Amino acid sequence: MKKYIITLLIVLAFFTSPSSSKAAEAQWDGAQVVKGQTGKMTFTKDVKVYKKNANGTYSSMTVKRNNYFRVYDIEKYDNKTFYWMSSGYRVLATDLVVFKKVPLNIRASLYDNPGYININHQDNEYTYGKHYFDGSEYRGPMYNVSINENLHYVYLRTDGNTEESYIDATDIRIAETIKRDEGLYKLTADAQHLRGPMAGGSSGGKYSKGTVFQSLGLEINGYLRVQVLGTWGEDFISTYIPVKLLQPVQSQEKRYIRYGVIGKGKKSKELKRFDEVTLLTEKNMTAWIEIDGETYYVPRKVLATIKPNESPVITTSFLPNDTLQQLVYTNGVYKKTTNNRFEVQNDNLFIDYHETEQTFNYEKDGIKYIFDKPVTEGSKVTRVENGMKNEGFVRAIHYTFTIPPITFNNVVETSYGEFFAPGYGYIDGYSSELRSYE
Repeated sequence: MKKYIITLLIVLAFFTSPSSSKAAEAQWDGAQVVKGQTGKMTFTKDVKVYKKNANGTYSSMTVKRNNYFRVYDIEKYDNKTFYWMSSGYRVLATDLVVFKKVPLNIRASLYDNPGYININHQDNEYTYGKHYFDGSEYRGPMYNVSINENLHYVYLRTDGNTEESYIDATDIRIAETIKRDEGLYKLTADAQHLRGPMAGGSSGGKYSKGTVFQSLGLEINGYLRVQVLGTWGEDFISTYIPVKLLQPVQSQEKRYIRYGVIGKGKKSKELKRFDEVTLLTEKNMTAWIEIDGETYYVPRKVLATIKPNESPVITTSFLPNDTLQQLVYTNGVYKKTTNNRFEVQNDNLFIDYHETEQTFNYEKDGIKYIFDKPVTEGSKVTRVENGMKNEGFVRAIHYTFTIPPITFNNVVETSYGEFFAPGYGYIDGYSSELRSYE
């Protein structure tokens, strides 16, 4: 019973909106503007207006010439514009209607965290429902929004080009933006991929019930902005899903980290062998875990259901062995010239190495690595490049590590993202990879 109460509290904490602290009204053009109002209108003569009731019938009322009415919503489609008054009455824009829009900055002042949604159906299929927001997306473009009477939108593309536009205030609906956690959520029913937080807006394919998303921490107009799991590193794919169709992913069971790895997410975290984490979900080669209240993703193979073996400890044979005569990397063929030295002919590339009682010392193309003995997970690694010294550590020692066609044993991974194999030295990293094992 206690477990279900805790789960209910988590759901309520996510879906309950905070109360607004902003004033409900503002002064503009000699009158009060209320939250949700987009403009005001009068009529040049007495006219009858209509609204459709829930049962399909219509009600009407007569409005008097020069009387002032608030407009709360605007519809634009088929080259027509409709103004929505209070109580559900809708008026077609004609010569009988005198409309005046409330400047967007006045309207926005009534919200704690205003969000801007395009409600114009008349431009193109991608406009209606578009959400304009400040900031950048993970590995994606940057957006800048500024408002005055209207909205100015700048789109800084990843190719360096800039696109900008001005959107009329009457094309914008404002909704309160609510910050949410960035945990995992799954669909409770099939849902459409929406490119903006508005029903009827631009859409893509469908997501099936049970699909898991990463929250991007923002709710607007009853929709949560999310990213489908597994889209990191591809074109950034975000979508808007109705909040009512989502529920938090529940923790499954405990797992253990098999070797040192970086947990990635909104933040990064160094995870060590034996660290205990909670499995949230898995997809393809990736697993999403929780530790210390934060969500990260890691390779599935790094997780174990029982505590892993102790890390290997390397005390000898860490540097290239005496039988090696050449090492072929992507940047050249290094041939042995003297003891403890390889060189690339007619090029200033070399490998040099030696051992002391306290350290293994390895240098490749001017970059020096000093490994404290014994080499264990967490032991110190000093990297010296262009005279600059950086202190790192051994992130992991892998029992096996394969670069086809050979599998190496007890491979050392440093915090610099480079790999060293006993008997060979450097085998893989950001810019070069061992290709020959003669």
